[in-house]
Amino acid sequence: MKVKIKKTVPKIYFLPSLFTLTNVFLGFLSLTATFYGKYRWAALWIIFAACLDGLDGLVARATKSSSEFGLQLDSLADAVSFATSTSLLIYFWALKPAHYAGVFFSFLFAAAGLLRLARFNVKTKSAPDKKYYQGLTVPSASVFIAALVIFHPAPNYDPMVAIYMAIMVAIISLLMVSSIRYHNFINYFVNRPIDIKSALALAVIIGGLLFKPKYLLLIGLTFNVLSGPFNYLWTLSKKKLLKKRQAEKPLKTADQNH
Repeated sequence: MKVKIKKTVPKIYFLPSLFTLTNVFLGFLSLTATFYGKYRWAALWIIFAACLDGLDGLVARATKSSSEFGLQLDSLADAVSFATSTSLLIYFWALKPAHYAGVFFSFLFAAAGLLRLARFNVKTKSAPDKKYYQGLTVPSASVFIAALVIFHPAPNYDPMVAIYMAIMVAIISLLMVSSIRYHNFINYFVNRPIDIKSALALAVIIGGLLFKPKYLLLIGLTFNVLSGPFNYLWTLSKKKLLKKRQAEKPLKTADQNH
């Protein structure tokens, strides 16, 4: 008697995968725009890809179609749309005058992005944290670079400016692979009930995007990048202050007894 063995084939959920593949397509458009010297468009495609990157997860949860396949596909899409396209944009827009050093630091961004994505996949399997991210996310790092390009789309020809930009890219890369915690602002606003503060914040964001989009993008994304280190330093200073107070308590008690 033959026993039929059913092969388990992972389901491919169409709607979330469609968003993810569109994300890859936008990343590909960014790559082609960079090759043609259209740096503003390359940056815009990265930002559009980031918007879709946030939507595919929401769609998957809303349609109850989250899967291991979707998680892996999303990371592969981010590797193209953010790690690869942004590193290439960085090189041609800002680091080309640094020659081989420019190539290295551009690759450093891509390498840090891939390491960050791999770590995220492992962390999500073991103990997902919906409130915080460990390290700056790859889309956040990419849209920050894209905001800089939109603010000043003209390419750099100065080797000294290229050195400063290389230092900034190195810092961003380190933040991606660091263990510094970043708030998950998407989940914070999605799961937060609408109140006066949320409505005002939304009104400011919409108004800024309508009238001064490049300024709002640069300020908001700079705040996001710096929020992790500032939060880390603030938490560290509070811990040191608490330890100092705890160490002073026995001394005060001893003085009172005397």
